[in-house]
Amino acid sequence: MNRKVLKDDAKQAMRAAVVSPYMVTVIMGVILLILSSVQFFLDLWEEFMEKGIIDSDTNIVLAFGISSALFYFVNLILSTILQFGYYSYCLKVAARNQNMSYGDLFSTVRYLLKAVGLVLVMSIFTILWSLLLLIPGIIASCRYSQAIFIMAESPDKGIMECIRESKEMMAGHKWEWFVLGLSFILWDLLGLFTCFLGFIYVAPYTTVTLANYYYGLKNNFADFTAWEKAY
Repeated sequence: MNRKVLKDDAKQAMRAAVVSPYMVTVIMGVILLILSSVQFFLDLWEEFMEKGIIDSDTNIVLAFGISSALFYFVNLILSTILQFGYYSYCLKVAARNQNMSYGDLFSTVRYLLKAVGLVLVMSIFTILWSLLLLIPGIIASCRYSQAIFIMAESPDKGIMECIRESKEMMAGHKWEWFVLGLSFILWDLLGLFTCFLGFIYVAPYTTVTLANYYYGLKNNFADFTAWEKAY
């Protein structure tokens, strides 16, 4: 697929969106910033205990352990909700679906357990492949790259069904997908150099482009599946 066409269409789709992709990104960014701040204070708490700046008696250690465990699950849940919700919203932007809202960012709540399961299974598979070498891990990451888009668009599908479809859709397209991701490196650097403010534009631009790519793969895969059944 032509990267320039995908990116140009993403820009046009963002301008046509009835719900601002920039405001949706800001909302998500504020929540992620809060989560990062909590993690920072937990890390600081642990460092102070290790250096003896604060007492590390049994009660303090227990309180830290409980706080860290609770925050881990809260962070996992909220991060999953936001990731799937943002993908769902960007799919609507790419498709020019006028039935979008800020609520799309939190639409994952209704299939949260399935979404968390998909993230965990994908992570386990990728880690296992990475144990072999770096390259197999990267290939595995590309192979499962469409699974979140698949579930975000069709929440009724199962975890392994999304992973299987992603593998089938990405057959022969992994290098193309990898290069598409690399083409956003300069944009990502811009986001970093602007103290993350640049990501208000870069994040939706990147994700809507990837959503365009997903739709292209999906259409080609549907045509190929229909041809297989016919013959």
